[in-house]
This record gives sequence, structure tokens and C-alpha cells, in this order.
Amino acid sequence: MANKKTKKKSTQSAAPASSAQAEASKDAAKKAAPAKADAKAAKKAEKKKAEKNKKPGLIARAKNYLASIRSEMKRVTWPTKKELVNYSVAVCVSLVVVGIAIAVLDLVIGEGLMLFAGLRG
Repeated sequence: MANKKTKKKSTQSAAPASSAQAEASKDAAKKAAPAKADAKAAKKAEKKKAEKNKKPGLIARAKNYLASIRSEMKRVTWPTKKELVNYSVAVCVSLVVVGIAIAVLDLVIGEGLMLFAGLRG
């Protein structure tokens, strides 16, 4: 393991041989400085974004929920009394029709099984 003096000497002896190499290394150092600043700015922006996306508290979420319900209820097109009665009658009639259809199918299938199995008494 090399000590500090030998490391220093080795880095000094490994200095660029030509001025073109020296300029290239200076340009690279100049480009690295803005990159560090950009990295810091990006990190700061990411932190700010994380705070912004932070989940609000329970009460704030409840307020937002109720406010959204209120705005949606304002957009609803409510039926008139006449329309409501018509829709209610239509639902009741359709329930009766479907109930009768199911009863008829039950009777037909039951009679078919009685004939097929010969379970008449």
C-alpha cells in the first residue's frame, strides 16, 4: 500500500504531456461543475415533488370526498314526478312478467322430469 507522498508523486508525474490534453481535462472539469449543479437541482425538484404527492390526512381526504359528491350531485339530471311514476310502473310490470316466466319454466321442467323418471304416484 502506497503512502500519501508516493501517491502525490505518482499523480504529479502522470501530468498531461501536451497542452491539448491539459485543455481537454479543463473542459471536462468545466462540464462536470454544471452537471453537479443540475444534479442538485434535480434532487431538490424530486424532493419538492415528493412533498406535493404526499398523501393528505384523513380529515382532508374526507373533505375532498364530500366536495366531489356535492359537485356530482349538482350535475345529476333528476326525473320529474311523472317520469318517476312511469319508471316505477315499468319496473313492477317487468318483475311480474319475469316471475311468471320463471314459474312457467319451473312447471314445464318439473313435469318433464316427472315424465322422464316415471315418478308419478
